Amino acid sequence: MTEDFYDLLDIPPDASQDEIKDAYREQVRVYHPDLNDDDRAQAQFTAVKTAYDILGDPVERQAYDRLGHKDYVAKRTSGLPSPDVWKSDDGDDEETDGTELNYSESATKSASSATAGSATTGSATAGSSTAGRSSTTTGAGGTGSTAGTASAGTATGTSSATGTQTGTGAAGGDNTATTGRTTNSASGTARGTGGSSETGTQTGSRSETSTGNPVTRWWRQQNFSLPLLWLSLFVYVGGLAQFALANESALASLWADVRATGTDPTGIWSLLSESRHGLETTVAFVQRVEFVTPPLEPTLWYAALAGVVALALGALLVTRIVRRENTWGTVTIDETIVVALALGATTTLVGGPLLAGAALMPLLFGVIVRHTRRLPGWTPSYLYVLPVLAPAAGFVAATAGAASLPVDLAAFVFVPLLGGLVLPVRATIRKHVGR
Repeated sequence: MTEDFYDLLDIPPDASQDEIKDAYREQVRVYHPDLNDDDRAQAQFTAVKTAYDILGDPVERQAYDRLGHKDYVAKRTSGLPSPDVWKSDDGDDEETDGTELNYSESATKSASSATAGSATTGSATAGSSTAGRSSTTTGAGGTGSTAGTASAGTATGTSSATGTQTGTGAAGGDNTATTGRTTNSASGTARGTGGSSETGTQTGSRSETSTGNPVTRWWRQQNFSLPLLWLSLFVYVGGLAQFALANESALASLWADVRATGTDPTGIWSLLSESRHGLETTVAFVQRVEFVTPPLEPTLWYAALAGVVALALGALLVTRIVRRENTWGTVTIDETIVVALALGATTTLVGGPLLAGAALMPLLFGVIVRHTRRLPGWTPSYLYVLPVLAPAAGFVAATAGAASLPVDLAAFVFVPLLGGLVLPVRATIRKHVGR
C-alpha cells in the first residue's frame, strides 16, 4: 500500500531536497510517457509530479508534514484519494475488493477531467443543476459519501477501477431543467435531465491490463538508455577487432614502420599518407564479410534484409495508429529497441559488426540524447552524437574513392572511440556519483 507522497517517491520522511530531486528523476525515467508507452504511464507520471511539486517546495512540505497526508490532501489538493484507497503497483492486483484505486488513475482524473460540475475520484459528473445534492456510494468493500453538483437522471460511466458503485440522492428546492452530457478522462459518460427532484445511479467498472505480469512490470521499471549506448559501442569495437584480425599481417608491418620512423610527426604523417600499406578499405572489408551464406541472389538477399527493417517499422506504425492518440508523437525507448534489433541484425548479416556498430551508434545516441533532454535534470548536448557519425562519413568517403589511411584512422578509430566514449562515461559517472 502506498501510504503517502514519501512512499510514492520511495524516500524516507527526513530526505533532503537533493534526495527528493534524485528520487523524482528516477521515477520520471520510469513513468514519463515518452519513455513508457503503457496506457497508465501518463497517470503515474502525473501522480509522481504532484508528489514532487509538494515535497520539493520547502513551504508546502512543511505544511504537508504538519497536516499529515490525509488532511493535506483533503484541504489543499483536488481529486487525489486518501492513503487507504491508494494501491501500489507492486502486486495483489487480483485481490482488490472493488474500492481501491491506483493513485495514478486518480491523478489523471484530477489533471484532465472534462466534467461540468465538481468531481470526486472515481466518479463521473454530467449536466448542470441548480440544487446541491449529497449521495452515498457503496463499493464491494466499503461505503463512502460524496457531495457536489449533478444533474438529475441516470449516469453511467466506465472508469479504470474494478468494481461497481451505486449512488442515490434527492435534491430539493427550485431546479432549472437542464440536459447535459460530458465525458471524463476515464471514458465515462453521464447523461441527465434536471427537475424538482432527482434520483441518479452510477455504475463504474475497470479492467486492469498487464499489471499482473511480473515481466511487464520489471520491463517498465528498467532504464535501458545507458546499456544501449554501451552495447552499440561494444558492437562497433567488435567490428574493429574483426577488421584487425583480418588484416593482422598488414597492421604488424605498419606498426614496425611507425616504430622505425620514431616520434617525428611529419615522418609519421608521410608514412601514413604514402600508401595503405596492404590494409584493405573498410568498404572492401564489409563487402567480403559473410556471417551466413546468402540463400538468395545478392540483390534478392539485400532486398529481403531491407524488408525486415521495413516490416519492423510498419509494425510499429500500425501499433501507434491503434494504441496511441498521437500517432506521430515522440519515439519511445521500446520502439527504439525494436528498430535497433532489426537494424543491427540485418546490417550484421550484410557487413558484420563493423557495419552494424556504425549504423547503431548514431541511431541510439541521437534518440537517447533527445529523450534525456526532454526530462528534468541533465540536458546533454547533441554534440555528443557527432563523433559516432564519423564511421558513416568514412564509409561514404571510401565509397566515393576519397578514402586514405589517415582518413580511415580518424573516421573509424580515433574519432568514434574517443568521442563516442564521452557520453556513456559521463552518464555512468552521473549515475553513480550524481554529478
